[in-house]
Amino acid sequence: MFSLRPAHARSRGTTPFAPAPVLPGSGNGRIAWADTARGLAILLVVLYHATNWTAGTGYGVDVLREINEPLRSLRMPLFFTVAGMFAHRWVAAPWPTLLRGKLFHFAWVFVLWEPVTLTVRLLTGYYQVRDADWGSLADDLTWSLLLPRSELWFIWTLAALFVAARLLRRLPAWLQLAAATLVGAWALAGWEPESLAYRGLGQFCLFFLAGLHLRPLVERYAERLRWWSGLCVIAVWYGLTWVTDVFDLELMPGVYLVANVAGAFAGIAVSRGLAVVVPRLGWIGARTLPVYVLHTPLIHAILWIGWSNAIWVPEPASQFLPVAMTAVIVTTALLLDAATRRIGAGWLWGPPRAWLVTPSRRGTSPAPPAGPR
Repeated sequence: MFSLRPAHARSRGTTPFAPAPVLPGSGNGRIAWADTARGLAILLVVLYHATNWTAGTGYGVDVLREINEPLRSLRMPLFFTVAGMFAHRWVAAPWPTLLRGKLFHFAWVFVLWEPVTLTVRLLTGYYQVRDADWGSLADDLTWSLLLPRSELWFIWTLAALFVAARLLRRLPAWLQLAAATLVGAWALAGWEPESLAYRGLGQFCLFFLAGLHLRPLVERYAERLRWWSGLCVIAVWYGLTWVTDVFDLELMPGVYLVANVAGAFAGIAVSRGLAVVVPRLGWIGARTLPVYVLHTPLIHAILWIGWSNAIWVPEPASQFLPVAMTAVIVTTALLLDAATRRIGAGWLWGPPRAWLVTPSRRGTSPAPPAGPR
């Protein structure tokens, strides 16, 4: 995979593992491979959920389920590592800046989209709660800020990680990482709390804090990758994941954490190659929020329409359903993102920028006016 090169790159003698580029004109330190990592992770997340809900509907997708299984140790570790890499300014900012900036943005998105997600789930019959009705929906929404019920757990968990990092910032980084390692080793060994948000907080706190405190090392690792070392890292990750699965070691504390750490390294290696081979993936990675909040309602709507109209796709064609759904959902979300911003409905994806504050080197300042991203 990493030997592929576009024509213009070949003519200049570059490779997919040339020094990591910074996106031109970004002005905010965006790194191409990091945005590509976000794009890769969001595609894998949509594919994972599309596969699971398609299987739950009754279509045969066993092949994709087998493919998705090892990717569990890559998707979210990669996502949280990259998120932590760009969290420093917020964690170092005063509490009012963090609260009126990043946390206000997370809360806005969660409060707006959690009811939408759960309502669509109820209307389409995918609520996953026996005898679910509007009363149970109202009860879940009442407690959703404490017990998130949908795939939006990621937003809740990310907000909690920003708060935790801010609270712990005076502790030595090594102590934070050591504690997070112990928590992650335990949480990844089969911990099943009432909410996925709690589980995600325990399982992935190490990766967020590693991105936050070890960003220079992460960037140096990414910059020094070559095609052969990237393939070696991927092989090591897959080997660890395979051994963990074959010998049923996931519930042994620490074993699956090692596989997840290897998955983060492998995800960065893949992202470094894809940043040159598929640059459009980085463009998607800079726009993951609309895809994330929309993908589950769209999955449920598509499957409900097909099932309620007796549209049955037999195997082996059914194996491609989640792939096709992923392409349709990502395209739809990005088109809706662009369209809503043009008509002044960008509030669907976050509060107006004039309501937010952002950290700056000279103190807190209002966010810049909305404009093209």
